[in-house]
Amino acid sequence: MSITLRFKEQFSPGYFTLVDIDHPLKIYIGLDEHGCYALEFRGGFIPNHIKSSHSIGIKQYTNEDFSSIVFYLIDFDMLDNFCVFCDDIINSTKGVSDCKNGYNVLINRFYSWKKMFQTKRSILDQYEIMGLIGELLFLKDFMFPTYGFDRSLQAWSGRELTHKDFSLDTYWYEVKAMSVGKPAVKISSLEQLNSQIDGELVIYSLEQMSPAYYGVSLNKLANSIINLLKSDENKDSFIRALINSKFHFDSAYDEFVYDVISLERYRVDNTFPRLTQKNVNKAISKVQYEILLSEIQTYKLQ
Repeated sequence: MSITLRFKEQFSPGYFTLVDIDHPLKIYIGLDEHGCYALEFRGGFIPNHIKSSHSIGIKQYTNEDFSSIVFYLIDFDMLDNFCVFCDDIINSTKGVSDCKNGYNVLINRFYSWKKMFQTKRSILDQYEIMGLIGELLFLKDFMFPTYGFDRSLQAWSGRELTHKDFSLDTYWYEVKAMSVGKPAVKISSLEQLNSQIDGELVIYSLEQMSPAYYGVSLNKLANSIINLLKSDENKDSFIRALINSKFHFDSAYDEFVYDVISLERYRVDNTFPRLTQKNVNKAISKVQYEILLSEIQTYKLQ
């Protein structure tokens, strides 16, 4: 059962329950004495001074039998983020049997998630949601199996100051997601398809479904990728990219569920129809345009 569902159980303030009897560490979830959602780790470790964030408070104490660290949610609007944070802590410590190492892992995971718990932001619009779904699908289903975790995450821009979604030394990928049936794909700038080296235009066709449909949604997709990643470094890199993409976990995204209808990839070389700085008057500073899919079928990769 997911942490989100576990937190929906009827806890009373001050009541905690063990997350998993088979987990090597004693990790509990419940409500603290003030009724705040909380995760607690108990074991033989020496607590360090850890500063709380605006959204997550930290309490630590030591008695004759064990030490304890409690992460508790201050800002209820951040509950969705907090649930994924708890899941990450639980999964990240499954192979850790030593309490001292377990404590260090918990603290490191907290520092990695800290930026995700900044002041609550507005959610992405539908166009941005579809675009990020496309990037995450391509990252999970193509980049990871092809290039591995480290190289794929380094290649993913995550809305950083690069113009390609995935940039490698000798190749690149620009990923688009559009509603099924649309005849043309939108290119947002002169730079998106401009390069001295060949690359690919990757297009996902998505159909929006009802929230009850077992399809693709941002929360589920992002969480599945976090669970795939084994190293803290890769998780940190992915979380930073999500933050750069202006994404935070929010139940509002569960209303946007999609079925992946098709995936098409097109080779972009020096003959591909595109606008670049070279063929647009320098007096024009910003350009958005559309490419008809029916006219680029000769570039389609099988």
